[in-house]
Amino acid sequence: MRIKTHLAAGLVLGALLAAGCGGDLGAKMMANPEVQNNIMGTIAGHSLTASLMMDRLLASDSARAIVIDKSLANGATAQQLLLAVAKNPTMLDGVINLAVQDPATKDHVLTLFRGMQMAGVK
Repeated sequence: MRIKTHLAAGLVLGALLAAGCGGDLGAKMMANPEVQNNIMGTIAGHSLTASLMMDRLLASDSARAIVIDKSLANGATAQQLLLAVAKNPTMLDGVINLAVQDPATKDHVLTLFRGMQMAGVK
């Protein structure tokens, strides 16, 4: 698997070099969908690089909003995020504390809790 990752990275580097060494490399990558796809595939296939890319995306307010929107729009990812929050008491407390700041949401949360009490959920 490591050889494949290095080979893919080498192919991407070769494609970038073939595109020309002068000028803005980012603009050349964005102008060529095949090179763009190869680079993104290489990043996605290498966990350390993908982690570093996520750090960059999460550092920017606008990119972070895109990551959150895309994550919540993807059913499997949203479910995994909700499960992570549900399993972490501190995070769950934070969500509930934020939710009850809004009066309408507070009423909804209290209604859910009352319903769980009446149903005998433990």
